[in-house]
Amino acid sequence: MAKRKRIRRRKKAGILRKYFFRSAVTVVAGFIALCFIMMFFIGSQWWDEKNISLNRNVNNISEAYISLSIHKNSQKSKAEAVAAETTLHNVLNTMGKATLSEYFITDIKGDVVYCSDCEAGKTHGCENHRNYHVAEEHINRALKGKFSDYIGDEDFEIGSFVVVAPIMDGDTPVAIVFGVEDAITGLVPYSVRIIESFFYSLIIALIAVFVALFVITRDVAVPLSDMQKITDHYAKGDFDHKAKENYKNRELNDFAKALNKMGYELKINEDSRKSFVANVSHELKTPMTSIGGFIDGIMDGTIPPNEEKKYLGIVSNEVKRLSRMVVSMLNLSKIEAGEIELSPIIYDVSAQVFETLLSFEKIINDKHIEIEGFEEIGSVMMRADKDLVQQVIYNLIDNAVKFTPEKGTITVFAENDGEITKVSIRNSGPGISEEEIARIFERFYKVDKSRSYDTKGVGLGLYIVKTIINMHDGEIYATSKQGEYTEFAFEIPYIDE
Repeated sequence: MAKRKRIRRRKKAGILRKYFFRSAVTVVAGFIALCFIMMFFIGSQWWDEKNISLNRNVNNISEAYISLSIHKNSQKSKAEAVAAETTLHNVLNTMGKATLSEYFITDIKGDVVYCSDCEAGKTHGCENHRNYHVAEEHINRALKGKFSDYIGDEDFEIGSFVVVAPIMDGDTPVAIVFGVEDAITGLVPYSVRIIESFFYSLIIALIAVFVALFVITRDVAVPLSDMQKITDHYAKGDFDHKAKENYKNRELNDFAKALNKMGYELKINEDSRKSFVANVSHELKTPMTSIGGFIDGIMDGTIPPNEEKKYLGIVSNEVKRLSRMVVSMLNLSKIEAGEIELSPIIYDVSAQVFETLLSFEKIINDKHIEIEGFEEIGSVMMRADKDLVQQVIYNLIDNAVKFTPEKGTITVFAENDGEITKVSIRNSGPGISEEEIARIFERFYKVDKSRSYDTKGVGLGLYIVKTIINMHDGEIYATSKQGEYTEFAFEIPYIDE
């Protein structure tokens, strides 16, 4: 027992672990994908911000250079020219240090004349840019107009973001200003700051998500594990176990209810099957024993010759009983297999009821049963398969005669209102309880097995009756009042063709 409990716990833990692991992997994969998407948008945002910043600074540098050119060309005041050049140097230096970017101005040949690292009062760049010459392809591109791009060649390090604009004197380019930002030293710190904040937020979010995942997974996996155990019991034929129906998840509750309903139906079917096997075994054994005993008695002389006819009559009745039982089971098999097709015709069903009652004339007379209702019926037309409806009427009358006590009454009724034909057969007698009447049309079910009213049936008659009526798109129902009566009635749609 202890070993079995450990196995069950391992199974439950295995399901929980499996679903939690799969969910966790899915969440982590989602967060990783989110990181890559975030990196893409961070890069795009950096590009946009740096493009705006470099373009703004390049424009300011261009304006300072033009102001310097104006003062140099006017030659009105050397002090003003020096001040303008100082302003240009200050603009270059300030912007370079503030944005950690590199700015320089070249002539139209590509030689550096000013840069952000150059000291005031000096031209032709700093030590780094003094002999620096921008490639002709970049100069030619710049002379055609302003542009921004990622460039990586002998002039610019790999991953450099460059904004280039020509400085115009009227329609003539006189110089070119370059703004350069190293993507690695610029983008990486920017990204790291954002990613660092995101990482801490991610850790907190993952912890919260994993806790929530564990709770959600447990709330799903544990019920599924319990239901799996119940299905294992069902597979072994043990239908006494039921699933809980108080789960937080509505779908799981619906599933549990469906599982319990299935178990209930399986239990009923299993009980019916066992009852059927027992009934059929008994019903086959009893007449066969009687037949074999009487025939042996005749053959060995135990039964005197003058009694042989009497016992042969009993043998004949038992053979007919076996035949009816076999026919019922064959009919049931054919109906359930869909091998029987309806052949509807319009005929008088009241006459069919009367003819069927005549076949029970002897037992009706022996029990002094009174038949009522025929004087009020008249001709009632029905559109149905006459042979199949004959089985229905025969079974209902057979039951009525069987359960009607001595000097009881059987009342028949039939009518057609133009849309539906209704036939009912009521017999006086002990009646049927509400619990039993709810199951009376189930296959193999026999009413009140403790009483001896029906000792020769196997519980197929009313099930076949209901199946035949359903084949006609009709309905059949039973009503009863214990100690007074039982009534069976069926209705079949009437279509006058």
